[in-house]
Amino acid sequence: MPSIPVANLTEQGQDMVIVIMDPRFVQANPSQQEAVIGQLQARSDACGLKGTVALVWDGGGWMDYLAPQPWHDFFRGVTLDDVRARINAAITWQS
Repeated sequence: MPSIPVANLTEQGQDMVIVIMDPRFVQANPSQQEAVIGQLQARSDACGLKGTVALVWDGGGWMDYLAPQPWHDFFRGVTLDDVRARINAAITWQS
């Protein structure tokens, strides 16, 4: 069964499902990125995880992210190591 580790947390009243992506994710066009978010959100919901999916990746020495605009201040203040340390759940599905 495929599985993706995630940090499922609540910050400032917002439920988040944070997925660490491969840095090559940035090479996908915006519609492909949105499709990935949609797939991960549907799988996250099916697993019973509470929250909106946000994606993070190594941007070449800093953490880059794709998240709702109101969350940008939060993401500017954390690192990939912070996210890794908070991994506490997984998105799983049948292949």
